This record gives sequence, structure tokens and C-alpha cells, in this order.
Amino acid sequence: MSGAAQLRCFTPADSAAVVALWQRCGLTRPWNDPQRDIARKLALQADGFLVAVDGEAIVGSVMAGYDGHRGWVNYLAVDPACRHRGLGRRLMDAAEAYVRTLGAPKMNLQLREDNEGAALFYERLGYRRDRAHSYGKRLVEDGARPAEARAALGDTLVLASRNAKKLKEMQALFAPLGIALRLVSEFSDVEPAETGGTFVENALIKARHAARASGLPALADDSGLEVAALHGAPGVHSARYAGGESPRNGFAMDGMSQAEKDRLNNDKLLAALRAMPDARRDARFVSVLALLRHADDPVPLLAQGFWNGRILDAPRGADGFGYDPLFWVPDHGCSAAELAPAMKNRVSHRARASAAMLRMIGDW
Repeated sequence: MSGAAQLRCFTPADSAAVVALWQRCGLTRPWNDPQRDIARKLALQADGFLVAVDGEAIVGSVMAGYDGHRGWVNYLAVDPACRHRGLGRRLMDAAEAYVRTLGAPKMNLQLREDNEGAALFYERLGYRRDRAHSYGKRLVEDGARPAEARAALGDTLVLASRNAKKLKEMQALFAPLGIALRLVSEFSDVEPAETGGTFVENALIKARHAARASGLPALADDSGLEVAALHGAPGVHSARYAGGESPRNGFAMDGMSQAEKDRLNNDKLLAALRAMPDARRDARFVSVLALLRHADDPVPLLAQGFWNGRILDAPRGADGFGYDPLFWVPDHGCSAAELAPAMKNRVSHRARASAAMLRMIGDW
């Protein structure tokens, strides 16, 4: 990105790019159809819907309006790759200027209680918490609510993983559905061969195995780390990086504890990047989720998420798992293993893939 983003009014041709931006920023929910929200805004005070454009890319957005009593703002979003450059402040300045021209005496906004990062941002802009409670009543249903999702999927999903830490993370991410997740290890000792060359193929392999072994709907996450200087490695081989490109190459990692696998994989990555300067340590986490109603489901749901960062030269932090201790998160100034779990569940690659998956469940 050039860093010279320009602000302009939204046009209908921007819809797909804006929704993708909101998904990357974790703003979408399965019960709020973003396309319908866009249509509603275009029908009412459309000139309060602004986007930030850098070249051909839409990297920011804000919706502002005035209800006759207070100004309000929604869908403030800045692409993760463009944060900490003042773009969020510029968008808010423009939103405030707009509602001021309409005669609004005050601007109001709503935040989820655990959105600490956004709270700090708004406080730096002079916003203060009002001594008031926010109440809501849904008048129009855009997508599936948790009750409808439970009816479609039942009350239990089997997670195609044997990793207890991943189970805890995914259970938190899918909490809006009110569905319990169980590890596939409760139903089978067999690990399917992940022979696919892509995250999508391997997610489907694992989900079909889990569904067949358990007789339950199955959710699989195939995720990994892509390091630019290593031409995308470890990629789909992230879980067995230290054992070679497949379980049959190098030494076998089967039978090892998850902590031991993580240590060996991290050691190999550090060795591969030992002479690499910080400027060439760019990396991203990738997550692809596959959700099947049954083992032979012909229309599985697929969602993906990305998380950009860089690789440290030594591990930091004790939370998380996998490559988290080596993954530096520029937006938060710490490693992924140093992030509070609630924050990680808003910004990680799995969080972004899960937000997209929850939205799709409503249309399933």
C-alpha cells in the first residue's frame, strides 16, 4: 500500500470489496447481512457512507448518519495492512464533519464489551464511555440466529483435531451458535493422510474423516504459516515441518506430544531464517475451515482467513500454540503467544475464517 489513501463516497461497484474488508476486520455477523446493511444505507443518507481508496484497493470505510437527536457511526474499518498510519482518525474526522453539517450536537457509537483495541482508539479521539446501557430488539432477521443454526446442525460438532488448545480456541470462536465442539480423538485413533496440496483439500479430507468416524456434523481447520522468504513454506506442511514434507519423509512425528512437535517445528523455522534480516521475515497465517453436515455432504461450507505479521528471531510468550511464539503481530506490538485469548479470537486467521463461516451458515 502507498499510504496515500483518498476518501470518497461509496458507490455500488464497491460492494464486494467493502464486504471483504469488513470480513478481514471481523465486523460481520451471521445475523447482519452486510449487503442488506449497504442497501439500507444507500436508501438513507447515502452521502454518509465513505470509503478510503489506495490505488485500486479499498482499504477503509465508515458509515455515519444523524437520527435527529444524535449522530452515529458504524462499520469503521481499516485494512490490517494499513493500520497505524492515521487512516482511522481521518475516517472518523470525515464522519464527524458529515454529521455536524446535518446539525447533530453529539456523536454516539457502540462497542462490544471485549473490544479493548477499539475502545483505546476511540478514547484517543476524545470519546468517553456514557453512563448508559445499550438495549436492542431485532426487527428484521437477515440471517440465521443461533437457534436456527442449532436446528440445522444439531447441538454438537466434531472438530477434526486432537489439539486441546485448538478446541478451546474454536469453541470460543463458534460460541454464537451455542453448539458444543468435541475432538475427533474421542471417536477415532486414526489420523487421515493429509495428501492434498492445498489447505482446502486437506480441510475436506479431515472433515470427512471426522464426520464418518463420529456420525456427527464436522468442522475442520487446515491452517498453516506461509513465510515469504521461504517461498510460502512451511505452508500446508506446517504441522509436520520438522518431519519433512509428509509423514513418511524424515523422522516420524506421530506419537509425539503437541508441545514437542511445536518445539521442533519452531526450531526448524528459526534455523531456516537464521541469517534473514527483519525486512525479509514477512509471513502470514492461513486458515481454511470446512463444515460438513455429514461425511458425504455434497455442498460443504468453506471459509478462509489470513493474518499478516513477521517471524521473530526467538520465541516470545506462553499462550497459544504452534508457531504463535514466533509470529509478531505489528498491530498489537507483541507475538501471537502474548495476545490475550479474547483479543486473538478477534484478529487471528481462524477468527476471520470463523466470522466468514458464521455468516455463511445463515444461508446454508
